[in-house]
Amino acid sequence: MATSGSFRYLSSVDIDALGLTSSNIADAVAAAFRALGTGGAQSVPKTGFRISPSNFFHAMPARYDARGTVGIKWIGTADNSASGLPHINSMIVLSDARTAVIQAVMDGTGITAIRPAAVSLVAARHLARKESRRMGFIACGQQALSHLDAFAAEFPIKQLAFYSRRATTAEAFAAKARARGFAATVVTDPRGAVEGQDIVVSSAPRGSFPAPFLDPAWVAPGAYVTAVDLARSWCCEAMRQLDLVTTDNREQSEEESQQPGVLPYRGTYDADLVELVAGKHPGRTTPEQRAILIHPGLGLGDVAVAALALELATTKGIGTIISR
Repeated sequence: MATSGSFRYLSSVDIDALGLTSSNIADAVAAAFRALGTGGAQSVPKTGFRISPSNFFHAMPARYDARGTVGIKWIGTADNSASGLPHINSMIVLSDARTAVIQAVMDGTGITAIRPAAVSLVAARHLARKESRRMGFIACGQQALSHLDAFAAEFPIKQLAFYSRRATTAEAFAAKARARGFAATVVTDPRGAVEGQDIVVSSAPRGSFPAPFLDPAWVAPGAYVTAVDLARSWCCEAMRQLDLVTTDNREQSEEESQQPGVLPYRGTYDADLVELVAGKHPGRTTPEQRAILIHPGLGLGDVAVAALALELATTKGIGTIISR
C-alpha cells in the first residue's frame, strides 16, 4: 500500500496485466460522466501548447469524487513515422482528493489508446442500432484496433471495411481481422468505408490529410459515426445533414472549435455524453436516424480509467511502490 512517502507506479506492462475489458472500462467512463452531470466530478477543457499541426502537448485535469481522486494526464503527440517512435506519449498522475497525497503515477499511453473507444462505446449504447453488423474504419492504427475490440464485445459485428492512406496498413489490419473470424475488405476509396456501414470510426491522424475528404451524405440511414479525429476528416459544413450531432462535452468542444485547425465543426450539438448517460436526451429515437459523436477527449475519462486501474492494481498487488 502506498503511503504519504511513496506512490504506486504502473508501467504499460502492469496495466496490461490488470485484465481490463472494454466493457468495464466503458462502464467506468459512463459512471464518471454521469457524476459530471450531478456535480460529483469536474473536468476542465484541456490546455497546452501546439507546436505544429501534428505536434502538441496537453494537460488534462479532472476531479472524480466517487473515487476520491484528482488526476491529470500529460500527453504529447508528434509525427514519429520516420523514427518508429510512438506518435502518442503520456503519463497520468492521481492524487488523493482529501489529503493531496500522490497515490499513483502510471503510463498513460495505453489508457489513451483505449479511453476513446470506451467513450465511443458509451455513446453507441444510446446512438447505435443494437443489431449493427457492419463496421467501417477510416485509418487503421491503434484507435481502429481499440474500437474493433470494444464494439465487437457488445455488438454483433461481422463485416468490416478498411480504408487507409497506406494500403499496406489496411491490408495488415484486414488480415488480423480475418484471423479473428471477421469478413474484412480493404477499400481504395474512403466512401467504401462509410457508405452502407452501420458503424463508422474515423481516426485519421492529425495533419495526415490536407483537407476534409468524408461527406456526411455518405452515411447510411440508421448509422452511427464516431469521429475520434475531431471530425477533421469530415466536410463539416454539411454535418447538419445528420439527424443527431453529439459530443463528449459541450464546453470543451465549443472552446476547441475557436482554435484554428483543432475542431473544424462550429455548429450546434443535439446532446453531449453527460446528457445521454443521464437520460436527459433520449439518444436515437428512430431506426433511420443518422448520428455522429465528435469527441476531442476529456480528462475525466482518462482519470476514471486510471482510478479503475489503480483499484485493480492495489487489489492484485500489481505495480511498484516507489519512495519519494
